[in-house]
This record gives sequence, structure tokens and C-alpha cells, in this order.
Amino acid sequence: MLYRDISKILGYYLFGLAASMGIPLLLACYYQFIAIPETHPQPHSTLAFFLSISSCVGLGGLLYLFGRKSRAHLFRREALATVVTIWFLTPAVAALPFVYSGTLTNPFQAYFEAASGFSTTGATVMYPKQYDPVTGEEVPIERVFGGVHKIHYIFNGTIDPVVNPATGEVEQVGIEAVSKALLFWRSFTQWFGGMGIIVLFVAILPALGVGGRVLFQAEVPGPVKDALTPRIKETALQLWKIYAVLTLLEIFFLHITDKEMTWLEKVTVTFSTLSTGGFTIRNASIGFFQNPYTEAVVIVFMILGSINFALYFYSLRGKFYRVYEPEFILYLIVLTLSCGFASWMIVGTPKELSTGVTGGVFSVGEAIRYGVFQMVSAQTSTGFVTANYDVWPYAVQSLMLIVMYLGGMSGSTAGGMKMVRHYMLFRISQYKVESIFRPETVRKFRVSGREVDTGASIMVLCYFLIVAVTAVFGTFFFIVDGIDPETALGLTTCMVNNIGIGFRMDGPTESCAFLSNFSLVLSSFLMLLGRLEFFAVLAVLVPAFWKRNF
Repeated sequence: MLYRDISKILGYYLFGLAASMGIPLLLACYYQFIAIPETHPQPHSTLAFFLSISSCVGLGGLLYLFGRKSRAHLFRREALATVVTIWFLTPAVAALPFVYSGTLTNPFQAYFEAASGFSTTGATVMYPKQYDPVTGEEVPIERVFGGVHKIHYIFNGTIDPVVNPATGEVEQVGIEAVSKALLFWRSFTQWFGGMGIIVLFVAILPALGVGGRVLFQAEVPGPVKDALTPRIKETALQLWKIYAVLTLLEIFFLHITDKEMTWLEKVTVTFSTLSTGGFTIRNASIGFFQNPYTEAVVIVFMILGSINFALYFYSLRGKFYRVYEPEFILYLIVLTLSCGFASWMIVGTPKELSTGVTGGVFSVGEAIRYGVFQMVSAQTSTGFVTANYDVWPYAVQSLMLIVMYLGGMSGSTAGGMKMVRHYMLFRISQYKVESIFRPETVRKFRVSGREVDTGASIMVLCYFLIVAVTAVFGTFFFIVDGIDPETALGLTTCMVNNIGIGFRMDGPTESCAFLSNFSLVLSSFLMLLGRLEFFAVLAVLVPAFWKRNF
């Protein structure tokens, strides 16, 4: 193992990560020293970002010094180790602003929040602290969930409220009581993680040698890794250009559809939409804005983010025939049917929005508005919320779980198992059944212009097996840790598929603040495991991977 080469690459990467923290640092300085204090009563995090950048540069400098004499050329084994190391190291560094600012004092919670950001999961541990109105002392939060065996949850909130020093009144609670620079950083991590921090790294770092292609292929989701151009660096750069243009377009459309949104809201919502991440700077998520046009823009760009970016590349070059791929058509059909079913099922059911507003029932128009939004949010793995779907019919909630596993298209920012794998599994099963009564028939099929051979088929089958085993044992371990089965199933689905919505204790009106340190570690591992689609992480965990000779 070429440890010095890996160390040098990690040093370069941490320098880049430190530079990216400069943007929220400037934002923190603006809110602390320039903006009108009355418009942002939240605490400031200027010092926290300065310390985080210093720590990141210091660690990067040590790694660079250790590997300064290397050539920084990575072979396959070193490239895989580098990818996995970067993805597990990044949340630790990205969590520093939360810790230094005192926003999240538990390092496990801070790591969870950062891992949720970069993996574009969107689950959060941020939850308002509760205080006794008489004594003013913090009191634990209690919840009860479960069927026959009731589970009593007792936990503390994580976010201090913002209190007006003059009147003593509470002005902001929960997510809205957090430093605006930190909230920007939270969404910024999702924007980085959506397209891939290593894809960006490959695009801007000169001369990675043969390791550049392996780095790219280890991070890009999906069983088929499209090389849009002969040079992998140019491919990565083209992907990021498309990503940046879509980002600017969404900011523009949010601006013209909702003049009341602040620029910080427009930018952070855009970051979390295109990355299909789901973080917002409001407690009620997208439901806070109560604007159907804003919701429509978000729906469109959630879908655009969940479509294979290679299709945009080919369309811009006039190759529209590439759009007629089975995965794309299948994805649109499933998305349309699931949205239609959800809308139909919630017509006439009690209406409860993410803002806490209740009363009346869903009309046909409202059912379409809220049903379509939640199903798109679930299948694209975004995790935005406009209504309390936890009180919707079980059939709709079950369908949400199903589409969370289906996911978006390969080569997109969406999570889930990807539609192309389900298509491949169907064709493999179809041909296997046919071979029972027609053993002499030999059939093959293509995906993205490539013939699916036996090796690719085995990889898809192995992927489904790994997902099934991970889901079963993940749910089991959550239950062993004292979590009710429905919440545990939703948590596992959320973490493995990188989707920020869950059910019951992790429902749309709750958060992951109730998780123990064990469950926080398990959740963080599952998020990163799902983001790298299992194989790279599992390969590194095999002892033979680290042996000098094979």
C-alpha cells in the first residue's frame, strides 16, 4: 500500500476543504459585523469557522508533509482506500464548526449532521430544547411510540433558543435558532456531496494518473459509469458545469416565484434541491413558505437532480436519441404512478401541514399538491416536507418506503438503489425463468449502449443481496438499541438510501435527536455506506485488501 501517495492526496484534499469553509466564514463575518443585528438574532460562528479552517489546514499540512516525496499516482487499491478515507474523514472535519460554535456539543451528533450533509441524506439531530416555564431549567422531551410494546423515548433537545435579552421572549427555536453561516454550511455540504466531492477533486486536481479514473468510478453512483469524454478530468468538469448551471437556474426561478424568500433561503434551498439532500433553514422545511409556485419549482428541480446527468450532456450536443433509455422511461412511469396513487389516497383525509396547521380535509387540488410533492421528495431521495405524511393512510406510507428503495436514475444526485438496477434485475430474472423451458436460448440485453455480461449481472445480484442484508441487520440493531420497529425500519430505509425522511419517532415533525451514541454511529456508517454504494467500503473492510501481496 502506497501510504505516502494516499497521504499527499489527502493533504491536497483537506486544503481544498479548508478553502470551501472560507465562504461560510465570510458569511459569518457579514452577519456579525456588517448586517443589522435585529434581522439576525441568532448566535454568530465567525470564530468557529476560523478555528475549523485552521484545524483543517493543520491536519492537511501534516498529511502533505508525510507524503511530499511521493508521486501522487494512485493504483486501484490505493484509489479505493483514498475514496473511503476521504468520505469518512470529511464529516469529521466538516463537523468542527458545529462543535467549536457550541451548536452541537456531542461530537457523535456533530459527525452525524456532517455525514448527513455530505451524503445528501438530510436527516438531522437539530431539535429545540425545552425548558420548564416556572424554573427555567431544561426538561427532557418525552415521546411514546409502538404497538403492543410501547416504547418510551426520553431525550434532550440539541438547540438552545434565541432569547431577546431586553424582553426575555423567545424569538427563534430549533433550526431557525442556529447561526445562519452554519445553516449555509449545512446546505453547502449537500451541494458538494450531491455531485461528488471526489468528482470535483478529480476535475480540479492536476495529473492524478491512472488513479483519477478509479477515484471517479468509485464515487459516481450506479452500475454503469458513463465516461462522457475520453479524459476523465474533462468528464468530471463537464458534470460540474451542468450542475452549476442548474443551480443558477433554480435560484432564478425561486426568485421570480417568491419575492419574500431571502437570498439565503433561495441559495440554501437550491443547494439542497439539486443535490436531493433536503436540508432547509426552516423548521417546517419547504412547507414554511406556503407557496404552491415555489413548491412547483422545487418539484421540477428535484426531478432534474434525480435524472442521469449524462442525458443533459448528450442533449446539449444534439444526441436526443440517448434520452430514450429504458431507465429514464421506467423512472418517469413509476414516478407518475406513485404520485397519482398518493394523491388519490389522501383525498378527504384530515389535513395536517408541516407548519403544524390542522383542520379540514384534503380537497382534490390539495391532495395533488401535497401528495405529488411528498412522493417526488421520497423517490428522488430529497426529503423535503410540506405535510405531516405520518398521519396519512398506511398504503401511502408503505408506497413511500418502496419508492425510497427504488430511488432515482444512476449517474444522478439521487439516492436509493437506482432504477437501472431494478430494470437489470427484472431482465435477468425474466431470462432465467425463460431458460427453464427454453434452455437452448441465449439472450442478452443492453443498458446505456453497453451489453450486460455475466459479470455485470452478478454485480447487480450481489448489490441487491448486500442491500437486503444491510436493511435487515440495520433494523435489528436499531431495535436492539431500544427503538420501536416502525421507527427502526424507517431509519434504516432513510440511512441506507440517503433520504432524510422517516416515520414515527423520525417523522416529519421530529428529528434524530433521540438517537443514542450507538445509533448515531450506526446511522453515520449506513449513510456513508449507502452513498458509496457498499462495494468500495466493504472492499476496504476485507483484511486481504491491506496485505502487501495478493
